[in-house]
Amino acid sequence: MKNYEINELKEVKDFLNVLFTDERYDSFYLFSVKLDLAVSYEIDGKINKEFYTEEEFEQLTNRQYICWRDVKKTILGYMQDGKLPVKMKLILMFNKENITRLIEMNNILIHPDNIRALFMNILISDNKLSITTGTSLNVFTMDKTLEELWDSTVEKYYI
Repeated sequence: MKNYEINELKEVKDFLNVLFTDERYDSFYLFSVKLDLAVSYEIDGKINKEFYTEEEFEQLTNRQYICWRDVKKTILGYMQDGKLPVKMKLILMFNKENITRLIEMNNILIHPDNIRALFMNILISDNKLSITTGTSLNVFTMDKTLEELWDSTVEKYYI
């Protein structure tokens, strides 16, 4: 797990602008978000299957979490006044296809089914931004290769 901090207000706003308008995060799944604005909002990214028809749900490829691209405008709508949130905790997960591609491209010796999630935790508090990576596996391993690869991938492409 690696932690990245951005303390300059302009850089925090620039990051948020990219997060909400650029496509680079669109394939991530939303695990959860908590926004403290004039009031607080909590959103669980787990897809509510009952909301969809059977046909619509099948088009979602039976995944458990909503894609960031499908919810980011709604979340941005809560922040319409242009102010930074008092606090925001956003947890994004790398999607399964990208996890598979990442381990294949880097010859990591772990089966994709053994990777529960690769997380990117984004925290804004006191006009400061902190981004922390995280990995969750279904198996125990002492090998930190995947964790190091995920850290460098986030640093290279998403910060």
